[in-house]
Amino acid sequence: MQNDSSSIRHRGKAAAQQMDGLDAETSTPTAIDTPLDTPRTNSPLNLSIQAALEARIIYPPKRIKRRRWFISGIAIGVITALSAILYVNPTQNTHINRMQEILGDFDVSALLPDSLLSDEFVHDMTKLLALDKQSGPIRLTGEFEPAMTLEKEGLRKKHNVVLVPGIISSGLESWSTANCSRPYFRQRLWGTSTMFKAILLDKECWVQHIMLDKRTGLDPHGIKLRAAQGLDAADYFITGYWIWGKAIENLAVLGYDSNDMTLASYDWRVSYYDLERRDQYFSRLQSRIELAQRTGAKTVLVTHSMGSQVVQYFMKWVESPRGGRGGPQWVDTHIEAVINLAGSPLGVPKTLASLLSGEQRETVQPLASYLLDHFMNRKELARIFRSWTGLAALLPKGGSAVWGDLSGAPDDPVSNHTDVSSQTADSNVHSDVSFGGQIRFDSDGLGNQTMDGALQLLFDALDADEQRLMHRDYSFGVFRTQSEMDAHKDDHRVWTNPLQHQLPNAPNMSIYCLYGHGAATERAYYYTFDNSSDAPSLKIDRTPRPLRNVDIGIVNGEGDGTVPLLSLGYMCADAWRKPLYNPHGVRVVTREFVHNPLAVFKDIRGGADAADHINILGNHDVTADVLRVVAGHGQDVNDQFTSNIREYAARINIP
Repeated sequence: MQNDSSSIRHRGKAAAQQMDGLDAETSTPTAIDTPLDTPRTNSPLNLSIQAALEARIIYPPKRIKRRRWFISGIAIGVITALSAILYVNPTQNTHINRMQEILGDFDVSALLPDSLLSDEFVHDMTKLLALDKQSGPIRLTGEFEPAMTLEKEGLRKKHNVVLVPGIISSGLESWSTANCSRPYFRQRLWGTSTMFKAILLDKECWVQHIMLDKRTGLDPHGIKLRAAQGLDAADYFITGYWIWGKAIENLAVLGYDSNDMTLASYDWRVSYYDLERRDQYFSRLQSRIELAQRTGAKTVLVTHSMGSQVVQYFMKWVESPRGGRGGPQWVDTHIEAVINLAGSPLGVPKTLASLLSGEQRETVQPLASYLLDHFMNRKELARIFRSWTGLAALLPKGGSAVWGDLSGAPDDPVSNHTDVSSQTADSNVHSDVSFGGQIRFDSDGLGNQTMDGALQLLFDALDADEQRLMHRDYSFGVFRTQSEMDAHKDDHRVWTNPLQHQLPNAPNMSIYCLYGHGAATERAYYYTFDNSSDAPSLKIDRTPRPLRNVDIGIVNGEGDGTVPLLSLGYMCADAWRKPLYNPHGVRVVTREFVHNPLAVFKDIRGGADAADHINILGNHDVTADVLRVVAGHGQDVNDQFTSNIREYAARINIP
């Protein structure tokens, strides 16, 4: 196993060298050498994993009795009902404060058997019931604010608006007419209560619909799921749980309606390449923007999360002769601004865990995550996630240059710039662990992996079809020279990676990056072998560790609860201000917001100052900035830094 560990470290170094850029001598997209080049299903790593698994005893999974689920259901139902009642009238602060005092020391786990609730569930419930520490005046998430106030100050609609949602935000409707599909015809199998009903009562049929064909990356035979259309495609995930609903309300106050405000929903399961090939998504978006300009106004693209990548891809596609053929001036002519809300241009580490082992701590929709985690095993989840070719777009980009190596990471606290290759729980009692080791193994003879090595670890775990599609659609490296940029400007794979393409020739356009920070965010992981033959061969090692930034095997860093600060802010605060990545002088503005939520009893969504990944769409100050830009007052929206992102960016060695 020691030899296997050395081999892994050697391969991680080789992968890092490949990540520096694509082969400039090739001219066709399929011939380009990417960091993930050729399938190696019989790699030394896979052989070592197989050997280790053969030597282990496989124990059958334990089952939880139905009556215990019934008891937990009652407890969860009572808490949910209480929260819903309080949310209906969140201004009753006197009664709410008294309730907080009563529940301040509330112990959820004491009410139920120890075997019923997992440690992480109890931990989440404890945080849910915690008192808020917000000082100063309380700002609840009100209706039509701050637009009502800004309208009185003279703000009115000016530019056309296109909203581009993030991953899993758009509802997906069934258009299949055969077999088990008929009861769900034109019903949403992602989003609304129909989704939860299908998962609970008709899981096999739901899985058939939600998965893509692993060979083609498109619809399975006889199945057709398509993105819902219109503003209600992503205004609410389920009744009462808003996504874009608050933003739409505020835009309506300034005079917007369905004639000059649209929501460009899309099937987020599908790669960007296949979105155009199957749905003509980018062609339709191009036509929509061109049609809107007949009113004499440009368009503002407002994106959230993965939507920031979709728009980056679109701006390269629309000007490319291999895409929309709009030419180098199209973006400058048609687009006034791009507003990225909680954007993820450099990807998300939790995507790596989802694809590698079918695990994720949380998603944008907590209720969906709960159902998936408790009604499907990790093998089923991994099969679903790996079939979604669009999910791989969120794998981290930039390799060790951005995410660090075994000597440390740019976003480590200064005291953490030490070699983590030998760090264990015993040698770091009550300390923080560096983020440079993206995947760590306490034992099993496997060495700690940097981001380059972790991506290779994932690639080795994929089958031949999954490897082929990932190679076809994505690149994860860094370009450091203009010649590399020029050689691959029309390769669709680099359009998903802002470190491998340049901003468009649009000196009159502005890019605004608005995001929150201050919420614990998944940054790295501890892994171990899985003893179950029915699951992926690796799993997150949830062994308790006396490390301040490690929680049940997850190494937490700075971010908005979903996207780490490096991905949220590096391009906006640094790289897009350099000539190599922004040669035409596009104005780039970065505005950071500290996540400052209220207790759930005062506002179940955190209030107007919540700035975590999804609730930032209802943040008062963020919404005000968006309204100023669409109303033509973008010059009043300027840089606002409240984190250490510029310090972290200075540690990244990219020209």
